[in-house]
Amino acid sequence: MATEHARAADWASAAAAREPSASEWSTTSDTLAAARLEMARTPVDDWLIEVAADLLPGKALDLGCGAGQDSLWLAQRGWTVTAVDPSADAIAEARHAAAAVGVAIVFRVADIAAWRPASRYDLVVLTFALPARGMGRSRALEMAASAVAPGGLILLTELDISLGSEGWMAEKHLVSREELERHLDGFRVNRSVTRVARHRHGYEERFLPVASVVATRRTDLRTL
Repeated sequence: MATEHARAADWASAAAAREPSASEWSTTSDTLAAARLEMARTPVDDWLIEVAADLLPGKALDLGCGAGQDSLWLAQRGWTVTAVDPSADAIAEARHAAAAVGVAIVFRVADIAAWRPASRYDLVVLTFALPARGMGRSRALEMAASAVAPGGLILLTELDISLGSEGWMAEKHLVSREELERHLDGFRVNRSVTRVARHRHGYEERFLPVASVVATRRTDLRTL
């Protein structure tokens, strides 16, 4: 698993590769500093690092990308990334961060419950971005699963249903591993756990239980 020092080194090497002119230096350094601050505030998902660190780069889809930290991490490692989020402001921040470190990412402003990809991907990531329980959530999960190419991976992570009993959040915004797995027909579940993870939103950080599922799309559905 990558450390904070390794991520800082990634930012430093990306910054060094840009070599702006003297007249551009002030603006460029300000943009890069802002990008670094945003990524520090919203760290790369730890399970994404664990799952994808040793994968051969391919096509990746980041659903509910937010500030774009997961998308940038993948793009810096050679993945061809499409990133989708319903917030135009979040996409603007992510686009600026990508430009600051010199990576190309296809960004889309779209509701993940309604958006449909034009192709399939080797890796689909959906972390802390599910709609509230209902048809919108079901459509988002079904779309995410259908976007995975045969032999590809899907990573799903959301705040766990156990938080509802603590009164921390309404249950409609939480999820169980069983609910995630129900939408993975045609997949082999590699890992399905409830774990305590650092979750940061803006400047607020908590250690919370999250439900996480990693699964591989089967290449021969006749075996099901």
